[in-house]
Amino acid sequence: MSQLLQTSVSLKTNPLLSQWLRFEANGSVTVFTGKAELGQGILHALKLMAAHELDLPLDSVHIETANTQNSPDEGMTSGSLSVQDSGLAIRQACAHAAQLLKTHACASYAELGARNEANLAVDVTVPAKSTALTMTDGRDDRHDLKALIHGQPVFLHDLGINVDLTPIKNLLHGRMVRGPGLRCELLTESWAGAVASLPEGVQAFCDGSLVGVVALTEELAEKAASKLQRLLTWHVETLTDCREGGVDLFEVAPAMDSQVFHEAGQPQEASTGAKVYEAVYFRPALHHGSMGPSVALAVWESAEANSGLKVWSHTQGIFPLRKDLALAFGIDAQQIEVQHVRGAGCYGHNGADDVAYDAAWLARHVPGQCVRVQWTREEEMQQSPLAPAMRVKLQATVQASAETKSMRAAKDGDPIELLSWQHDVWSQGHSSRPGRAATPAFKDSWQTAQKFPVLEPINVAAAAGAGAERNAIPPYSSQHVKVNAHRLLGLPFRTSALRSLGAHANVFACESFMDEIADDQGLDPVAFRLSKLEDPRAKAVVQTLAHQVNWLERRQTLAQKEGWGLGIAYARYKSKGAYCAVVAEVEVTHQVNVRRLWVVADIGEIIHADGAISQLEGGAIQSTSWALKEQAHWDAHHITSTHWDAYPILRFSEVPEVHVHLMPGDSHKATSLNPPLGAGEATQGPATAAIANAVFHAVGVRVRQLPMTPDNLAKAALV
Repeated sequence: MSQLLQTSVSLKTNPLLSQWLRFEANGSVTVFTGKAELGQGILHALKLMAAHELDLPLDSVHIETANTQNSPDEGMTSGSLSVQDSGLAIRQACAHAAQLLKTHACASYAELGARNEANLAVDVTVPAKSTALTMTDGRDDRHDLKALIHGQPVFLHDLGINVDLTPIKNLLHGRMVRGPGLRCELLTESWAGAVASLPEGVQAFCDGSLVGVVALTEELAEKAASKLQRLLTWHVETLTDCREGGVDLFEVAPAMDSQVFHEAGQPQEASTGAKVYEAVYFRPALHHGSMGPSVALAVWESAEANSGLKVWSHTQGIFPLRKDLALAFGIDAQQIEVQHVRGAGCYGHNGADDVAYDAAWLARHVPGQCVRVQWTREEEMQQSPLAPAMRVKLQATVQASAETKSMRAAKDGDPIELLSWQHDVWSQGHSSRPGRAATPAFKDSWQTAQKFPVLEPINVAAAAGAGAERNAIPPYSSQHVKVNAHRLLGLPFRTSALRSLGAHANVFACESFMDEIADDQGLDPVAFRLSKLEDPRAKAVVQTLAHQVNWLERRQTLAQKEGWGLGIAYARYKSKGAYCAVVAEVEVTHQVNVRRLWVVADIGEIIHADGAISQLEGGAIQSTSWALKEQAHWDAHHITSTHWDAYPILRFSEVPEVHVHLMPGDSHKATSLNPPLGAGEATQGPATAAIANAVFHAVGVRVRQLPMTPDNLAKAALV
């Protein structure tokens, strides 16, 4: 069976066959992608797709690591779009190559390579194979995992390397020197004396308020940076209005951009007996909390103004990084090569791009020598962007039938009607990534004498899934829906993308609110959701999950155990991505303990089942950590949650059992497979919401403020 593919965004912007495939003399095929391997296993999934279409053994297909010299420009590795965009483009290119092999009666792809035209466009009309869940059987040899398990130095953090992994000669180590606050200005009169005190072998550089050092060893660079830190003097801007915890940010923002994000239907006049529900939910600012701080290497060819720059980075976007490096240094982007090398995972905009700028800035002072810069834990937590704090206010008008609650609870139909649903969300913007503005996005570039402007975080366009408004439109039928977005401006904290962006807070709010209405109306939470879902795939996911956990019986059994509860939540990521429902089982003592999570997801055609399951499971565990523990803190000068005691994350001993089930790829589509959908961010919102709903079932306390710490649990109990 074959299927005609939809043209991916990546293929539209990179239409040539040679941008995706190179046919080698030994008959193997090299595949190019602009997507970065961040630990999500994407390169393996893309390799599987290519080998399948090309009818080649897995070891005859090589995936080239993202590099601006050879890779197609696919923007950012974000939004759970790698399979949907890069995967479909590679599949189409391989399908075309396989057809050319037959058309030209070539004995091998080596022979096809000798005939191939350099400017041949990928034929998007060539049908691809129809794959199924079993396509990975016997083909799951994860070389990348083997390298990690055996401790091979594959991370950029471990290496001073060339692209071919050979040691770099004349490697220097760099460190940045920063003032004591988020907003500091160097007092230049302290510079000369401080530099004169540095030991031999250290070079120090200053540009405006940007200061850094290089030395032959990390130890020497760190000692020199620490000494300058003590001796230099700074003017520090006091953040008097930004008090601890972040809740006050919504009141003190210097400006706010408010607009109607979405409105559908017509307002309805409620009849007698209608009830208005209202609730406010809060998600604090979050750190990425990467286990390895950000690192980069850079080298300039010579001291000439337009000499070439080479950067090794674990960025999520090699081309956006290259664009902003060109802006920062005033050179043509073609003079810069960015090579992706794996690093600590991020799932969003952490410090990888900023440290790449730091390495390039220091390297420009020592042309011909490679400079390696690794941030400290404190820098990683204090200098990289935060995920913004969010406040969500929901209001709904419900028209219930005249039946009693007990009668409605036993009824299978549509027991109540949602007349209106209004969703208001307050948040800073969710993107400060490079590549989007006329000036660079690197925080340290704003400190130079050139004084590039401080960029305000933006929200992603609605067509790309939105930012703070992501998943703010409820999936449930209502006669009138209105979503208002309020973007906070002028705050001193740099915020940007973290896994799922605004979907985490919006789904937490929406699904908690649905449970509140169901409880007040005497309705089962699953039955209530099913009565308001119109998408058959959404219903199937919720029904399958309820069946797998034996929802009614398990919920009744747990209700008889003190402090135990069961909760459910559902969302379709971005309202157009993966369908996902989560059930959480919790035990509440002096704190919330998540014992089990069940996940059912419909991700369309399943390319690599093990990889998808790992993504869903990992997202559920990370969401559990966000739900129970994580919250950034600051004082009048700077961020204070700069170490693990100040920013606790979920421990291995606290990780719940996670059970993941994938719906068939042809769910509700008998003739062909549904297009593949990304799994990486689907569990973030539903997992936290399911936990909150389970807590209410366990102890009757509705926690609307995250994280669900003992203190917040106690506060919620007093409401």
